[in-house]
Amino acid sequence: MKLNQNNNLIVQFLKQRKWETVRIIIFGIISNILSILIPVSIGKYYELVFHLNTRRVKSLSIIPDEFWDTPSKFLIFFSVLIIIRFAFFFLYEYSLRKEAIIFIKEIKDFLFGHQLKVKYTIYKEKGIGKYLLRYSGDINSLKNLYIKGTIRVFIDVIMIVIALYWLWILNRNGAIAILLLSSLFYLILRLINKKLEFYSILKRNKTSGQLSFVSRSLNSILNIKILNKQNVELKKYKKKSNSIKNASIVYTKWFVINKGFISFIQYTILSVILYIFYKDSIENGETGSHLISFILLYITILPVIRRLFSLESVYKLGNISLKKLNNILQLDVDAINKGETLTISNPTIAFENVVFQNNFKNPINFIAKKNNLNILFLPKGISSLDIIYTILKINSIYSGDIKINKISIRKYSPKSLRNQIAIASQYVPIYGRTVYEAITKYRSKRIKKELLSLYESIRAPFSEHIKLKLDNTIGENGSKLSKIEIEFLALVRGIIQKKRIIIASEFPLLKSINKIELFNILKKQKATVILIKQKKN
Repeated sequence: MKLNQNNNLIVQFLKQRKWETVRIIIFGIISNILSILIPVSIGKYYELVFHLNTRRVKSLSIIPDEFWDTPSKFLIFFSVLIIIRFAFFFLYEYSLRKEAIIFIKEIKDFLFGHQLKVKYTIYKEKGIGKYLLRYSGDINSLKNLYIKGTIRVFIDVIMIVIALYWLWILNRNGAIAILLLSSLFYLILRLINKKLEFYSILKRNKTSGQLSFVSRSLNSILNIKILNKQNVELKKYKKKSNSIKNASIVYTKWFVINKGFISFIQYTILSVILYIFYKDSIENGETGSHLISFILLYITILPVIRRLFSLESVYKLGNISLKKLNNILQLDVDAINKGETLTISNPTIAFENVVFQNNFKNPINFIAKKNNLNILFLPKGISSLDIIYTILKINSIYSGDIKINKISIRKYSPKSLRNQIAIASQYVPIYGRTVYEAITKYRSKRIKKELLSLYESIRAPFSEHIKLKLDNTIGENGSKLSKIEIEFLALVRGIIQKKRIIIASEFPLLKSINKIELFNILKKQKATVILIKQKKN
């Protein structure tokens, strides 16, 4: 299944799974027709047992009389009706909720895939925590919108139309009262829902802001500890937390008013119906056979009426979440396939008057010889990450040009550049659960065996200080590793990919252990290696 960010996600899903949707609708319609037939048929039982004959029961003539012309036959038929209704209710609810699970799975997959493509500068500017909430509250709201606001609402409307037809047959005045009072109360409910929507948005925005603040604070925990800012950050957090509490309390008030008012509507309508039947019994001498059917049918459709009254709040809350997800899907993404494909065997690399935004006075001019170890001395104010981000087209804000085999990297797609260029730098975070996962993107056991000998050959000169095995766990972002182990894995990660271009940062700790071997390891690579060093004053 393929979704896109240009159209409504729910509509796309329904269109792509139209036959599953049709099947669910059929199950739902049959289940609801049976739900209406069961209470209406009570009038037939009343007629059989008490020998009353009412014209309203004639409407049940669609069912052959031989199926239920005696109390015993009626009870058998009634029991079969209940069993069949349960079967179709199960098929409907199970199929609908199963589709909702598939829908949410597809949305999460699509959302995460898109977020992986979002430009790094956006995360750097806005923080990652801002987007984490989308996987909890907003996803649940979207699931609620799919279940209650699409297929179910269509089936519920059909059920209400059929139910009103039967209610009209049983008692015209009662049916009119339900229509008029429902319309009146719906207008009042809309005003309540507007308040609910306003405070829901307020609460969500404050919660999202708090999550973003927590993410920023914990990512800067070292700075906070060094500067003794724990109390300052805690005060900021409590201020945000108190703001969320106040917004949540007001939201809860309107939420409870909304739910309570829906029950109030239902019982008010029921009271009016009872009065109408009482009046009919006095004026027209009506018997109670159709009253039983009418009340039972009304009670049967109460959950449907409740869902329809709640529908506006479902749409409002769901659309808020849908809008937020769409905002994420509109974020700029890396056009990783835009450009020509870079294919190289013996690459040369040239920097021609390369100037970064933060340093205009020191342009970089440099030519790296192919299949050799080249040392690039950076001017003050330029870091190795500036070079790495630029050559991989993560950051394109620079002047001058970088050429591979005399062709500007601006012509190549980011994906092809990243496929051909390996990075050996401790400044690029270590990612993975184990040493093996940190140094390669593959998970194959066969490849693991092939890499073992290469890994051990790189480790050999540093074996006295580096004891890491491929299966050792490294913690989140290498939290279990020492600084020298991080340097070593960064070196291995750059070499083990066997790419034709390697960009390497300095490794001061490895160099202090065995400078000659470190240089020999880099020289042995059948690649154009650029070792980045900071120019000394």
